[in-house]
Amino acid sequence: MGDEEHNEHEEHEHGQHEHEHGEHEQHEHGEHEHEHDHDHDHDEQDMMASLEEMMESIRQAKVGQLLLSTVSTLASVAYGKLEVKDLPEAKVAIDAIGALLPLLEGQIEDGMRRDFDQALTNLRLAYADAVASAQ
Repeated sequence: MGDEEHNEHEEHEHGQHEHEHGEHEQHEHGEHEHEHDHDHDHDEQDMMASLEEMMESIRQAKVGQLLLSTVSTLASVAYGKLEVKDLPEAKVAIDAIGALLPLLEGQIEDGMRRDFDQALTNLRLAYADAVASAQ
């Protein structure tokens, strides 16, 4: 074998080796992607099941209870915003409570409704005090 023939033979062998190695890597990578796809499918199925459960909860939920929960959360937020003197945010939360409370008429017990009315009054007074002391 001459030098030229020997170099061609080495290049051919080297080229073949790279090709085989490349296919091997691709195959391993493909298997990994398949495993990843399987995990992804499982995650997607879990997410769809959770979404369906959430949708069922929403279908069964009473709007009055959602409003009550929202008003309660907004009251906590408003008190927290007043504590840190974030008056613009406190005002939005207080105004939202004022807008939602009338919708709770007939949706919750009268005693609870009175408690929320009192909480709203207290928040409005605390807001007015905070505005006055900020000036």
